[in-house]
Amino acid sequence: MIDEPWFLPTAFGTVVFLQLVLLIAVLRLSGRVSQLFRMVAPPTQASAAVQELADRKEATGEQKKWFAEFLAEDPSRRELPKKEQFAQFRQWRDQKGLNWKGPAEA
Repeated sequence: MIDEPWFLPTAFGTVVFLQLVLLIAVLRLSGRVSQLFRMVAPPTQASAAVQELADRKEATGEQKKWFAEFLAEDPSRRELPKKEQFAQFRQWRDQKGLNWKGPAEA
């Protein structure tokens, strides 16, 4: 059977054909999996996370601006230990009305 002249080209063709069928099956499955991922995690969740991160960055920027203003008012505050600086900063924000107060605190 191996001595037949058509055996090697037929075997080679069969292997190539089966590999092509397998490649097509993998590509179709991959398309279905990506479609399932899109259904499970809609882009609105990703955009909500990006918006939350932007809000946090903005709030942090405001805090840094307020802290710089707090230190600029009294240069001796720079020489205080960090713990005391932040305690006085919290009091300063409270005096300026910059702290958020929930409904229970009002």
